[in-house]
Amino acid sequence: MKIKQSIDLESLVNYLSGKTCLENVDLWHSRMRALSKAISFVENDPLLATKLLSHPGIRTDDNVTKTRVIGITGLPGAGKSTLTNLFVKELREQGKTVAVFAVDPSSTLSGGAILGDRIRMQDHFRDPMVYIRSMGSRGALGGVARATRSAIRLATVLDFDYILVETVGIGQSESEITNIADTTLLVLMPNSGDEIQLMKAGILQLATIYVINKCDLADPSRMIQEIKENTHPTQEEAWVPPVLKTSASAREGISEVIQNVFLHHEYENKNSIGKELRYLRLRKEVLQNVLMMAELKFKEDVEKISQNEIDSLFRGMTTAMSIANGIFEKNIKNN
Repeated sequence: MKIKQSIDLESLVNYLSGKTCLENVDLWHSRMRALSKAISFVENDPLLATKLLSHPGIRTDDNVTKTRVIGITGLPGAGKSTLTNLFVKELREQGKTVAVFAVDPSSTLSGGAILGDRIRMQDHFRDPMVYIRSMGSRGALGGVARATRSAIRLATVLDFDYILVETVGIGQSESEITNIADTTLLVLMPNSGDEIQLMKAGILQLATIYVINKCDLADPSRMIQEIKENTHPTQEEAWVPPVLKTSASAREGISEVIQNVFLHHEYENKNSIGKELRYLRLRKEVLQNVLMMAELKFKEDVEKISQNEIDSLFRGMTTAMSIANGIFEKNIKNN
């Protein structure tokens, strides 16, 4: 059910930023509740998302936000959720605050999602410094939900040290997470494909850190060698993606992965190539927001197409591109 725009936007922003506090609730929990409410609204009402995310009250006061976004993606069954749970534990032991957005696939028939990743993170529900949110993909491609970017931007207002985004199980072409995350972890399993399969995986060339999980079940040596051969950068100063072994069931290798996440952060801060890549991701974020707003506008125009035009399209007397071009040119001229 779509949520109507009947909220007091100013009050929500004040709660989210901590300028005001809910009655009988401490400031941090008040902001966390406001974050949950804000994310629910942007998931259900794209028009409200535009107003909320452009509100000056949700901007950070610091010159540079300290929040780092870590994407965790990989094959179905590779152990992403279990690893995410262990990453949260490791980061909390180091005193870091963490937000987790776990994206689950939505049914193409009912539109619903199980949202079961939270079950694996029950250890952290009582931790006030951990925020966990499951999100249905709602038909969005690329392994993340349509509202994931908006949720990250809202969580950044609370100045979490790390935001972990766990994608749905990906195939060979879902790479949207690399446009969202500062550091992308690609989780694989030993014997999950030969060299040709690895080369076909579009995200293979884009990940920042490669994690071979479930190494207690099979020898990952050959896979590690193949990944290193296929991902070594050609630029001298470019980041060299490490290929790391883990066993989530045995809780081995987690600290090394976190250490490499820190090293990649340091690399981006000090290296010009790393800084350029981060600026490129920000440009893509702006583009995605432009496309979202354009979609809302053009969707209204598409719904106004006359029945005669649709009938002409049905009979082949015109084309969808011709009608679309007419709508586009009309909007350009009006602006």
